[in-house]
Amino acid sequence: MKKFVFAMLGLSLFITACSEKKEEKINNSVVVSQGSKPKSLDPNMYNEIPALTITEQIFNTLLKIDENGNVVPELAESYEYTTPTELIIKLKKGVKFHNGDTLTSKDVVFSINRMLDKPASRVMIDAVKKVEMIDDYTVKLVLSKPSSPLLFGLAHPITAILNKKDTLAKNDVIATSPMGTGPYKFIDWGSGEKIELTSFDNYFEGKPKIDNLTYRAITENSSRLAALETGEIDIAYNMDAIDGSTVEKNPKLKLISKPTTSTEYITFNNEKAPFDNENFRKAVNYALDKKSMSDSIFMGKAIPANSIVNPNVFGYSDTVKGYPYNKEKAIEYLKKSGIENPSFTLFVNDNTTRLQLAQIIQANLKEIGIDMTIETLEWGTYLQKTAQGEHQALLGGWVSGTSDADIVFFPLLHSSSHGGAGNRAFYTNKKLDKIIEQAQLASDPKERKELFFKAQEILQNDAPFGLLLYKNENIGINKRVKGFEYNPTMMHNLKDLYIEK
Repeated sequence: MKKFVFAMLGLSLFITACSEKKEEKINNSVVVSQGSKPKSLDPNMYNEIPALTITEQIFNTLLKIDENGNVVPELAESYEYTTPTELIIKLKKGVKFHNGDTLTSKDVVFSINRMLDKPASRVMIDAVKKVEMIDDYTVKLVLSKPSSPLLFGLAHPITAILNKKDTLAKNDVIATSPMGTGPYKFIDWGSGEKIELTSFDNYFEGKPKIDNLTYRAITENSSRLAALETGEIDIAYNMDAIDGSTVEKNPKLKLISKPTTSTEYITFNNEKAPFDNENFRKAVNYALDKKSMSDSIFMGKAIPANSIVNPNVFGYSDTVKGYPYNKEKAIEYLKKSGIENPSFTLFVNDNTTRLQLAQIIQANLKEIGIDMTIETLEWGTYLQKTAQGEHQALLGGWVSGTSDADIVFFPLLHSSSHGGAGNRAFYTNKKLDKIIEQAQLASDPKERKELFFKAQEILQNDAPFGLLLYKNENIGINKRVKGFEYNPTMMHNLKDLYIEK
C-alpha cells in the first residue's frame, strides 16, 4: 500500500513537473498575426510586407539602417568605396547559417548574382555590374555607374544573403523552406496560414530570448482583434484604427499607433483605357474625398497625401499641391477627357480596410458619373495579375523600406521597372527617367533632394496615381511581451522580444 502511495505521489510530481515545463515553454512563445499570408518566403522574390516581416527574422543583409537613418554594417564588418564604381565589403567572421555552415564570400557572391536575376530585388542593386570574391571574407562590387542609393538597397530585407549550398540543393526553390543567418530558424510553412520559427542558438548577435515565434494570417481585422483579446495571439499588425480604443481600454493590452513610410494610393494602368487619358486621371484624383476616408476608416490617424513620397522619406516635397478634394474640378476634367459612360474595375486584395476604402472611392466616383466595379482578389493572385498588367486600376500601398525616395521613384515609376519590378502603373516618362537616373548618380544630398522635388512636379502634372493617404500603423500588443521596437518601414525585427515573467 505504501509503495502504491509513493508511486502515485511520484507520478503526481512527474505530471506537475511536466506541466510546469510545458507551461514555461508556452509562456516563452510569441504569436504574431497580420492580415495576409505571404506569397513566398524567398526574400529576393517579392517586395511585399506580409513576406518581408517574416524573412526579416530569418535572414540578414550586408548592411542595415539604424534608428537615426544611417547605413551601418550588419553581416558586413566594414564597407568602403575605393572608387566611385568599386565597393569593397569585408564580412564578419564566424557568422553561422542555420544549418551550421559559416558565412563566406561565396555565399555573398552567389546571393548578389541571384538578386540580379530577380526583378523585385534587382531594382535595389541595379547599378551592380558584377561581384567578385577577393578572399573568403572580402567581396568587391563593380558598378556600371556611381549609385547613391546602393547602400540603402543593400540594407533592405529583399537583399537578404542566402546560403549557396542550401539554395542549390533545393534547386533554387526556397519559397516554403528558407534558411538564413537570422535570429530565428524556419520550422514549418503551414500553407502560409501558420508559419513557425524557433530561436537560433548560434545567432551572431546572441540567441533571442523567445524560444518560439509563430506568424498567423488572419484576414478579418475583427477576428484579429478577438484573437488578441483572448490571448490566442500576442501581437496584431495592421489593426483597424477603430479597434484602437478597444485595445487601449483592455488592461492586458497596449496600442502602438505611429506614422509609417508608406503611401496608400490607386495605381492607374496608364497603358489601358480609360487611364491612358490624362484628364480622366486628374478627374479621379479630384473626386477623392481623402478627409472622409481618414475620418471614417482611420479615425483621423491618417493624413491626405499630396505626393507618392511619404513625408518621413528623404526627398519628400511639401511644395507639390497634390489633388485636394474638389468635385467641381473633377467634373470639369471628366468633361475634358471626352470619355462617355466612363467605367473601370478596381482590383483590391482581401483586406477589410482596403475594401472599406474601395467602397468610399466607389461612392466618390459615382457622384461625378464614373461607374467603378470592385473586384476582390486573394493576395497572391492580386500580386500575380497586377504584375502581368491585367488590371485597369488597383488599390494598394507602397512602403519606402529604405526611407529614401529612390525606392519610390525607381521601382514604381522608372520605365525599366514595368510589371513585377514595381511599376504596375506601366507609366513611362523619359524626362522623369532621366531625373531618377541623375539622382542615383548624385552624391550631394541637397542636389538629390532638388532632383526628387522636380520629379514630384512632373508627377503632379501627369497624375499616374490616385493619391490617397499617409496612414499610421496600428499594432496591438499583449503587455506580457516586452522589447518590441517599432520600425516605420513596418518590417519590425523581433530579435529583442522577451516575456515578462
